[in-house]
Amino acid sequence: PPPAAPATSRKQPHNRAVQWRRSVVRSVKKPWKRQQQQPSWDTVRTVELPEEEQQYHEKLSAHGFFFRQWWAAQGWLLASAVGVLCFMTYILIELGIGALSSVRFGFCVARPFKPQEICPPGEWVAWGNTIVAFCVSVLLGTGMATMAAWTVSRFAPAASGSGIPEIKTMLNGFVLPDVATLRTLSIKVPCLVLAVSSGMALGHEGPMVHVAVCWAQCLSRLFPQFRNELKRRELFSAAAAAGVASAFGTPIGGVLFSLEEVSSHFSSRTLLFAFLASVVATLLLSMSTFTGTEGLTLFSVSYTVDLHPSEYVLFALLGVTGGLVGAAFNSLNIRWNMFRKRPAFKRRFTPVQEVAVVAVLTLVTSWPLQFTRPLMPETIHAMFDTCNPEQGETRRSHLQVQLGLCTAGGQHTDASMRLLTALGAAAFIRFCQTVVTIGTVCPAGLFVPSLFVGACLGRCVGGALKTLNAGHRFFSQDVDPGVYSMVGAAAVLGGVSRMTISLVVIMLELTGGLDYVVPFMLACLLAKVVGDTLNEGIYDLHIVMKGYPFLHEELDVTFTERCCDIMETDLTKLDVAKSPNHADLRQLLCSYSFRGFPVVNGPHFIGYIWRSHLEKLVSKLEGQQDRKGPVSLEDCLPYTDSTVMRMVPDGPLSQAHQVFKQLGCRHIFVVGSQGHADHDTLLGLLTKKRFLRFLKDGTVGHMPNEPSVAAIASPIGTRNALCSALDMAAEAATRQDGSFSVGEADVGGNGICEEQEGQNGLHDVGLDSTSDEDLPPFRPSAATKC
Repeated sequence: PPPAAPATSRKQPHNRAVQWRRSVVRSVKKPWKRQQQQPSWDTVRTVELPEEEQQYHEKLSAHGFFFRQWWAAQGWLLASAVGVLCFMTYILIELGIGALSSVRFGFCVARPFKPQEICPPGEWVAWGNTIVAFCVSVLLGTGMATMAAWTVSRFAPAASGSGIPEIKTMLNGFVLPDVATLRTLSIKVPCLVLAVSSGMALGHEGPMVHVAVCWAQCLSRLFPQFRNELKRRELFSAAAAAGVASAFGTPIGGVLFSLEEVSSHFSSRTLLFAFLASVVATLLLSMSTFTGTEGLTLFSVSYTVDLHPSEYVLFALLGVTGGLVGAAFNSLNIRWNMFRKRPAFKRRFTPVQEVAVVAVLTLVTSWPLQFTRPLMPETIHAMFDTCNPEQGETRRSHLQVQLGLCTAGGQHTDASMRLLTALGAAAFIRFCQTVVTIGTVCPAGLFVPSLFVGACLGRCVGGALKTLNAGHRFFSQDVDPGVYSMVGAAAVLGGVSRMTISLVVIMLELTGGLDYVVPFMLACLLAKVVGDTLNEGIYDLHIVMKGYPFLHEELDVTFTERCCDIMETDLTKLDVAKSPNHADLRQLLCSYSFRGFPVVNGPHFIGYIWRSHLEKLVSKLEGQQDRKGPVSLEDCLPYTDSTVMRMVPDGPLSQAHQVFKQLGCRHIFVVGSQGHADHDTLLGLLTKKRFLRFLKDGTVGHMPNEPSVAAIASPIGTRNALCSALDMAAEAATRQDGSFSVGEADVGGNGICEEQEGQNGLHDVGLDSTSDEDLPPFRPSAATKC
């Protein structure tokens, strides 16, 4: 009717506005609708580094000189941008921790939500040591920890922990979903602030590596060349260095940390990117005044005493002690996390409830001692520094007096039994707290807790030695307990993480104690030697416990098997000798979701065609209207990679390990003559994850008429197991995710295989495949819509 028309025209703008608003809301909510899952063995896919490098050079050679120069400049721009973003994120985290952690102990009247260090004199109101202050500290800390745990478990489980095991796995040549995304970044930063401010036994320096890699992942999407997995990993290594540099103010230590601890492939170009990112982050950190530190170093100290040669014996003993403490921590932490993964424990406690209980226990046990009550960086700096009467009244000197380390006049106190007991109790309590904290759903790093435990042990040794040396009974000069505190901190952190060179440089840049490089080197070296004789480093153990594939450079395994013993023999192949047409190729793409197919010509192995290349070939053939007849070998050759890695069936697995490690290959094609001496015959396939699964399970594959299969009685050959912590980590991973078992059931596609083979005989199909790539290649799957 005529009256209705104006009404519709008047409502139309309103409806458009509503539709636009709804579309914006949907676009914002879309990334958060999907529930994140922790990465597991089945969700991790392998990166084919040679293929990624080939694709990069193909794109680069297709453009002119100026375009190549622009692409070369993009790496330097992104490395600098990662350094800037790491600095900004670290400043944001520091300001948030200072504001929230101070509320647990008091408030600043003149400047609310400011820590005591920057509060004007006389304006700080402390809660005191009453029962009310205790309740306020426990309730606020538990609330912060619970809020962080709930947010992480609800929105981004990949943001839990330090993230260093995940980063190591990614830089080892694998892709972990949801680990380095904007969603993970936006959840990890605020939850990290809450977790550290709560007073739990964790730090934020380690998670800065994960935060930096998340920034690198987000920035890489802005430039097409860094969507390449090879180039992206160069940026990830640089980001890891920038994360450590911004957290500790150690540019050289950050580069060495990325080289020694997290990166598996570190080229000279990656070294330059890492150095640039670290320099940018450190330069901005040195010019800022937000952190409140004196200069760039986080724990700057100044000593005036010289070392006696006989003191190196005590430094060596501290190194051995640090290795033992680190090995004990790794073993207990893995056993505790294995206990947490039991179904009975999960039924009683959810991840959020577990964090709440751990937070309450941590805050209650930390309250009685002055060493464990404040935040750990403040106490660590107080134990590192010497007593100096000339430095005046500062927050650190006041804390040293409060802890009983120095007198009000700036002199060292005698190491009484009360002080030594307090230091030993603080180290033991923090050790136990860290054991049950690392592995929870909260974002947590273990750098600072390890430094705290080692600093307490070293200060205890140094204080006792200084008291015994009163009157120069043992040494001709004075003994400074702060030196032993620094060496003990480096020893324990080295025993936990097994870092050596990078840890020495980090400690030198952290403290500015260049004169004590030899004690640092001696302690870190002995800590690693002692720790390695007992178990693996904490990050390697967590990689095994979480079920991530990781290929080490050296393996404590004596291989008795060959490639033919663990290879896959049932493969889906594209046989051009059976005269397929373009419709058959299209049906092949629709029926299987593999990333590629082996190309054979009867018994002759030609090469490997990637799925994207096969799609281009099919589109080209479908575009030729006048074309009739089957697809020939000449049609497939331009799209087929004939330079794939090949090995003979009798090739030792040690050689396959070197190929996977040094070349970064995703798979090796096992070829042989089989009566055809003039060409290769495809006998099977050995994938990188299949090789790693064999190292875990020790289950050999199968090859017809091979006597070696029956001759192998033991499943894993001869493997050295120096400690059961690694096996327990693997057992925990098996309990969490049963993906280590071999001999998986048929996952579908049987009817399709038989139907297609009966119609045109295009491909041979394997129905008992255990290949394990993303939508794993050569594993039959259900048909997909074309």
